[in-house]
Amino acid sequence: MNRFEENFSIISQQKTPHFIAEMDSEEVPFHYVGKDQDEVKIFCRNDQPFVIDPNIDNTRLPKPNLRQLIFFFGIVSLKEIKEVARSAHKESLFVIIEPNLYFLQHAMLYEDFKMLENINYIIVTKKSDNLAGLFQVLFYSNFFYLIQNAIFYLNSYYRKYDGSLVKEYIIKIGEAIKNRYFKIGNSIHDSLIGLINNLNNIKAVSENLDVARLKNAFVGVPAFIVAAGPSLDKNIRHLKNAQGKGLIIAVDTIAQKLLDNGIVPDFICTVERGTVVWDYFYENKNYPDSMYLVSSLVADPRIIKKFENRAILPMRTNVREYVWLEEKLGLNQEHYMWMGASCAHIAMGLALHTGASPIVMIGQDLATGDKGTHADGTIYDEKPLDEEPDLWVKGYYGRKVRTRKVWIEFKRIFEDMITSTADRIFINATEGGARIEGTQQQALLDVVKKYCNKECNVSIILNDLPRTFIEWVKVEAKMRCYIHEIEELRKNVAGHLAILTKFQQTWNNSMPEKKIKKIYRTMQETDVYYRAIASDQLLLHNLQGPLMVLIQKFQTIEETESLISLKANLDVQIELCEMIESTAWLITQVIEENYPWSDYTENV
Repeated sequence: MNRFEENFSIISQQKTPHFIAEMDSEEVPFHYVGKDQDEVKIFCRNDQPFVIDPNIDNTRLPKPNLRQLIFFFGIVSLKEIKEVARSAHKESLFVIIEPNLYFLQHAMLYEDFKMLENINYIIVTKKSDNLAGLFQVLFYSNFFYLIQNAIFYLNSYYRKYDGSLVKEYIIKIGEAIKNRYFKIGNSIHDSLIGLINNLNNIKAVSENLDVARLKNAFVGVPAFIVAAGPSLDKNIRHLKNAQGKGLIIAVDTIAQKLLDNGIVPDFICTVERGTVVWDYFYENKNYPDSMYLVSSLVADPRIIKKFENRAILPMRTNVREYVWLEEKLGLNQEHYMWMGASCAHIAMGLALHTGASPIVMIGQDLATGDKGTHADGTIYDEKPLDEEPDLWVKGYYGRKVRTRKVWIEFKRIFEDMITSTADRIFINATEGGARIEGTQQQALLDVVKKYCNKECNVSIILNDLPRTFIEWVKVEAKMRCYIHEIEELRKNVAGHLAILTKFQQTWNNSMPEKKIKKIYRTMQETDVYYRAIASDQLLLHNLQGPLMVLIQKFQTIEETESLISLKANLDVQIELCEMIESTAWLITQVIEENYPWSDYTENV
């Protein structure tokens, strides 16, 4: 076995995955000359020699008592990586990013990767705009708790010669961190507002059609997802020919404009829970009886009531509150639907759930057009969006188009879903706006001609579907049992919190060792209540955002036996117990006040 094969075997045995791009056999930007007695490597580029030495940058070294995420740029000298790792905590993760793939090839041929044993590392050579897999590993695992402890280290080559290339990666990493924070959850207060709406709408689940029976009800039927982008004005007329031959699924912003143009959507989608949605799109609207609402239970209850017996109310995938609710209502996985983060996402979720194909996107610009941000005849005529700094993405027709930060996130969510769904055809018939990767681009007129050739009476199919069956007596018994359990947890946490708070109030840096040991033993008991969070899906849902921030705060405490570290740990534990105690109390009050106890006991 030669050196390359030995090294390949070593890195293949790593527990963490690597993200290595394929190398163009003709792409050799540097030529290796050799090294001197001081381990200084000599390369040649365009007949100009340059050197790379293993000297470390002492100003950027990691901390030995702190778990960190270390973005290390450059792999040409494993000795430098090893020397830097001597200063790092043994559980830190090195993300070794090598923008020049040739340097990885060089290291595989001339270096010994055994030098990196006992170091946790990931090797990355993919381009800065192709790091989705890396971010999935880093930001959707326990590594995310180390984000506040992230540092960037440049090896001697990038410090001297190519720092601008590194900047591209740092920008992408920063954007990915911001996007992850965007998705980690609302505040406790906001989450509880959602719980209030869920409980106020809970009766409607059994009054409306069974979402599980809706699954695959429209296999092979084309679905047209109509959003409110400015490009809609130029091809909206073609939707008339799709009426009765496909599903027309409208976001709430555009529903009235479709009606004004003689197009009656089969479905209107809403995802926001604020009262402003009711005020703008539902309060004074008279929608046809054939239109069905598609919404999460978190919507304003007045909206769901307006569509009495004509609402589709799925559980929301990947949301712990609905896992909790599913168990209480006796539902199953067939009652879930993907909803993303916008009305257009929930429209796609409906199309996927019903088995529709192709799924055709219209008015999904995700960009500002010549006439503004939205189609004419929407609420945005009167209330335009606030100005934002210019952001640009690749457009439908190839040239760059102006967009907004939230639209970039919506676009990414669409693309993730499209690339993970192999059994459907996705067509972008917007004819403008941003390019949505993974879609075919076709004119709406052509799509309608090709796929809308069979009659499909949506109303008849929906009317024939049964309502959701729920045993409300069992649901109420489960709710009572849950309230008792979470109240017991709250009382136990409150007692423990009182002890921790007393330690905090009487803290003295000259305490005898006996008291220090007592404090330490008591603090170990906090693990019981921390673990209890994970076993309660509703509690975890309401705590997930603040809890993630608190865990990151805990990770910033250096692992030393000093009283400073012990006190910092105590402060974090008190904050944790306060969060659990107050949130458990609030959850109990919300359920007691908003679950319609008497309604169901009287009806059974």
